[in-house]
Amino acid sequence: MTWVMTPTGGEYHLLGGPAMTDAGQPVDIEAVAHQLSLINRFHGATSRPYSVAEHSLLCCDIAERLGRSVHVRLGALWHDAHECVTQDLSSPAKRAVNAVACAAGGTNAWTYFEATHAKRFRRALGLETVFVAARAVLKHIDLIALATERRDLTAWHPDRCKPWAVLHDDDPAERIEPITWLRLDSPERAAMTWQDWRQAFLDRFEALQHAQRVARERAC
Repeated sequence: MTWVMTPTGGEYHLLGGPAMTDAGQPVDIEAVAHQLSLINRFHGATSRPYSVAEHSLLCCDIAERLGRSVHVRLGALWHDAHECVTQDLSSPAKRAVNAVACAAGGTNAWTYFEATHAKRFRRALGLETVFVAARAVLKHIDLIALATERRDLTAWHPDRCKPWAVLHDDDPAERIEPITWLRLDSPERAAMTWQDWRQAFLDRFEALQHAQRVARERAC
């Protein structure tokens, strides 16, 4: 069995011919929002439940603060949409899977698997160009979000924990700093339910789609 069930009882195929058929089908936005709001980041090692949906909204907020276009903001909101079917595997676990696959004579299996489904979800919204043209920007936004999440929601402390290379902790000139205009450990955010985050994701998606349509009409 290489398919997973969707919230509506449908099937999403991860491999083979059926997966190629799925790749041509529209994406159910409500299902994506539902699943992302129930999938936690950091393999659950946080001070409270912290979902991929909340992370995606944070990335979108950061993109807006940086003055990025509506297209980049939509890309920031959608960058992890594929995790509704692949799950949110931590970066260390991804590297471990790749290492095991290579040691067994294969290739970077997880990278290939995840990229296949990420492209499918991005293509469904016509965002391939955004993810190519703004790749570095979106990655930087994701890292700012990561630094913020580490500060506010994890047990990491510079005095007792190892530095994170991905955030350039050992290089003051390159270090990725967390945002200062928002705290993820605020009581207000902690009080929000997964249903709240699902609706927030859907509302933001709808608003960005509308703004994108307006921008395109003005460009004509």
